Amino acid sequence: MAKKNPGDVLTGDWNPIIGCQKCSPGCRKCWYLDALFPWLKRLGKVPVEVLPNEPHLFENRMTNAYLRPKNGIVGICQHGDLFWDQISDDAIHQVLDIIDETAATKHNVTKYVLWSKRPERMADILCARYPEGTPSYLACAVSIENQPLADERLPHLLRINTTRIAVLEPMLGSVDLHAYIQDLNWVIVGSETGGDDARALDLDWVLHLRDQAVEAGVPFFIKQLNKDHGKNAIRNFYGRTWDEFPVGFTK
Repeated sequence: MAKKNPGDVLTGDWNPIIGCQKCSPGCRKCWYLDALFPWLKRLGKVPVEVLPNEPHLFENRMTNAYLRPKNGIVGICQHGDLFWDQISDDAIHQVLDIIDETAATKHNVTKYVLWSKRPERMADILCARYPEGTPSYLACAVSIENQPLADERLPHLLRINTTRIAVLEPMLGSVDLHAYIQDLNWVIVGSETGGDDARALDLDWVLHLRDQAVEAGVPFFIKQLNKDHGKNAIRNFYGRTWDEFPVGFTK
């Protein structure tokens, strides 16, 4: 469970739509496509005819009643990418409608995180839907793996008036965020996991990024530094763990 894993920034997730396609270097060892999807299929939680690289919408999950019990920090469509070009605009707006309607009925502080490797489409849709900025219960996270992808993806994230989260997982090279960090609200770092062939994380990259975040006063979170995750994750970095959250985010 994400809530019980100290290296996870989420309390839980909501997956009314699943499916994705590998699109960048960080996708090489995709935890969902390569591990979780086959496991869910064996358990019968995904219809037998559904393929991992095609979208599938669960009608029974696409309801306020299904989303409403989820509290804390909730990842939206973690079993895929909501802004993948195979997901229709109508389906994306249906997901956002349910989030908006559910948030209006709740008195507790729940944050819903839209997490994508396709920030251009995310920005186009969200800026049109929320021209004054997203509601306070919505946050946008963009995954970046190296400097070229940071320079490609982060300008689109910065187009959105929202809580902006840069997720460097897996971090595959040194990244300088000085051009962006004053406009970010959270920086999250993690290594590639999934076996001995996972690419190692250089701790100097993490140190450089941590110093940028601390200097800018941006919350910094380390998920894991080694090739294992969960209970075997190494998270101690120079004598402490980094478990900082933005104001209003409570796991």
